[in-house]
Amino acid sequence: MFWRFLGDVMFVLHAAFLLFFVIGAFLAWKWPKLIWAHLAIVVWNLAIVIVDYDCPFTGAEKYFRRRGGEIPYESGYINHYLDGHIWPEGATPIAEKVGFTLVVIGYIGFFIIQRRRRAKLRGESVGPRT
Repeated sequence: MFWRFLGDVMFVLHAAFLLFFVIGAFLAWKWPKLIWAHLAIVVWNLAIVIVDYDCPFTGAEKYFRRRGGEIPYESGYINHYLDGHIWPEGATPIAEKVGFTLVVIGYIGFFIIQRRRRAKLRGESVGPRT
């Protein structure tokens, strides 16, 4: 029972990690210091996608489920839990592109907001002149 619970905890942590990957830059618009944690997660996810290795969260979840007497799923977390459930089956490459696009949009917005904040602190005009 304890091992299954740990498997569920890893499932939730993994979901939170992926959600933060997608929306973290947008959260940094409000809380700018989050950008550093988010940047680390972006680098982590880029490495997983580019190098194509298994995420340690997935490995830990499978380990705990195996110790709890369950037969772990064969594929990765995204293919098992999200592909065919959150988006159409087989659309994971498109979902990855959408996720990374949202990250880029979040970063563009973050840098625009930061630039405006700094200009405002210096007393510069940040909007159109009327």
